[in-house]
Amino acid sequence: MRKLFDKIKIFKRPLSRKQVIYASLMVVGIFFAAAALRVILSDVFEDAAARNEYDQLRDSFPSVSGQIFDNEVPLGEAPDDADDFDAYKEEMDEVRELSLDDLARINRDFIGWISALDRIDYPVVRGSDNVKYVNTTFYGNRNSAGAIFMDYRHTKGFDEHVTILYGHRTRDGAMFTSLENYLDAEFRRRNPNISITTRDGKKLTYAVFAASLTDAWDAAYSIGFSDSSKVSEVFPNAPKNASRFLLLSTCTRGNNDDERILVFAAMK
Repeated sequence: MRKLFDKIKIFKRPLSRKQVIYASLMVVGIFFAAAALRVILSDVFEDAAARNEYDQLRDSFPSVSGQIFDNEVPLGEAPDDADDFDAYKEEMDEVRELSLDDLARINRDFIGWISALDRIDYPVVRGSDNVKYVNTTFYGNRNSAGAIFMDYRHTKGFDEHVTILYGHRTRDGAMFTSLENYLDAEFRRRNPNISITTRDGKKLTYAVFAASLTDAWDAAYSIGFSDSSKVSEVFPNAPKNASRFLLLSTCTRGNNDDERILVFAAMK
């Protein structure tokens, strides 16, 4: 009985300073590990939610997405006869206009659709500021993936001399993540085209001619609101005969929050 009592007394001894520190560190470590896991899982779920939303949009509006607009001829059984083809194309244009109208009904800020490479295929919106769509999807859901959005100061939409579009570089490779490929000159040469379909159904094609790893204070951001001569100052290799340009901007997800990737394209 005394042996048992002695053992109980041992367990009742106060912890040493070293034991207290060790236990505290374990508790803190578990807390931060749990918090980090929660953040990671939250990010994974957010990515999946945004991906599913935009996949659904593409499936619902195939006549608007790059499934058609990245091709010279609309997909489907197009007739060989010229007259029949004109009628077919007119019919496809009507489908396209209906889809554009439907997209505008979903989101009144809808202003066009961008298609480039294999992964950039999204509706474009323009809000009343450059903040809303940083963390808001096309359907209006709160999500860190946000949406592809035009600088709100472009009141003429894609009719501006330079139009700036913003998009995130996400963990799962969606949105504007693929823009980093344009930093390679050979890649730009092999994959130059960017297609834009405007809200009123016009198809615009741009060719990428420059890309840079820079920061949020780059002078290129200001040329969208200045005269055309500024383009050649910022990008000396800009096509001389081009009158309209497209600037795509994304972050790098590096340690520097101000770091940016800029892609410059000229309308063909």
